Amino acid sequence: MTTPPPSADINPAIGAMLKSARDWLLTEHALFQTLDLKPLLIGRNKATFSVFLPDDFCDARGKVHGALLTLIMDSIFGLAAFTALDELKPVATINLRSDYLGDIDPGGRVICAAECTELRGDIAHVAGQLTDAATNRPIATGAGAFIIGARSPGRESRL
Repeated sequence: MTTPPPSADINPAIGAMLKSARDWLLTEHALFQTLDLKPLLIGRNKATFSVFLPDDFCDARGKVHGALLTLIMDSIFGLAAFTALDELKPVATINLRSDYLGDIDPGGRVICAAECTELRGDIAHVAGQLTDAATNRPIATGAGAFIIGARSPGRESRL
């Protein structure tokens, strides 16, 4: 798999972190291996991936479960927040709102496009959407806020 190089306006440390994260997700993380993520664009404030939708994540109607769609958006939206940074810092989801516009059958791919629309202080605001890769039909839209520089409890937690 080839990945487009990060845009030149991304801090090299952030670009290296993104490459390491991509490599780990694609080789070590069982869920993301199943989803066969394919990066389409990684640039300043932006991340777009093609994601496979396996049969294992269907609801009772045989459609892809909304929880999987939310997980995909949360992950790619968080990555878009990373691309907005000038230095390496932890990023954690504060909230994510998802609006589902339609169902999708398993076995196909979605495109998740995310953009960090604002970085204000230690909060990154990200918006984006999921579209059916075969039909370009919108499946879900979302918006989220991510805290920059969060630490886990016991390590100077900011939450």
